[in-house]
Amino acid sequence: MTLFRSTLATIKYAHLIAVLMVQEPEPMRFEDLSSVYRVESKSPALSEVRKDLYRAMVQLYDKAQKDHDAALADDPDSIMCEGLSERRKKVVSLSQKIVDLRMEKVMLMALRTSMGAPAVLDKLTTEEREYYAHITALSEKHRSLILKDAKNRKYVIPDISSAVADVPAVPKTVDIPNEPAHDDTAGSLIEGAVMTDTATQNAATDDDFVVIRILEDLPPIAGPEFDYDLKKEDVIRMPSALANTLINHEKAVPFKL
Repeated sequence: MTLFRSTLATIKYAHLIAVLMVQEPEPMRFEDLSSVYRVESKSPALSEVRKDLYRAMVQLYDKAQKDHDAALADDPDSIMCEGLSERRKKVVSLSQKIVDLRMEKVMLMALRTSMGAPAVLDKLTTEEREYYAHITALSEKHRSLILKDAKNRKYVIPDISSAVADVPAVPKTVDIPNEPAHDDTAGSLIEGAVMTDTATQNAATDDDFVVIRILEDLPPIAGPEFDYDLKKEDVIRMPSALANTLINHEKAVPFKL
């Protein structure tokens, strides 16, 4: 009887462990998505990510879309609706950048594998493994076209003696005309154009943000990258779209430094 109870307890414990192992992973948060992008953009190699990365990003977008739709139905002119709209756009932008970065790294890994390099696939998700196998197979097939043709080809040394006899003699001295003086005008113009374009880009970046002063205590506002907890007399630098919404609702005024 004691042995039966001990066996039953062992079975129940093993079942509990199995249930815990197959539990759904935690939903991805916006902060998690931002962290994945920061690490992936700074590393030349694939970073370690959750195995359900792509499904998690889709679920995060679905949640951002539902939150925005709910705010839109409640009050389309509200500050919360504007913030959730920016958050939804940011989720799409970061997700696409992560996909592009990892696709490029997986593609280069597949090309190296097709050339005989060892493959380490432990950091690939299920979707990336399928993409890797497809690119590797195509690369090997493409490389085999020229290699197979080269192996089957028979090379014959051509007879060039008659061609050499017909070549005219090369004169011993050749007059080289003086090279015209180098004109730096074009280089200066190009350099000036590049500096002007850089300044324009910097100015455009600065215009994306506005410094404002808050006129009253506000509820938490969802921003493009993080939430804002704003109190009266706070001075903060915010994305222009969100700042202008606050100003239009008379919740804030422009602040001049």
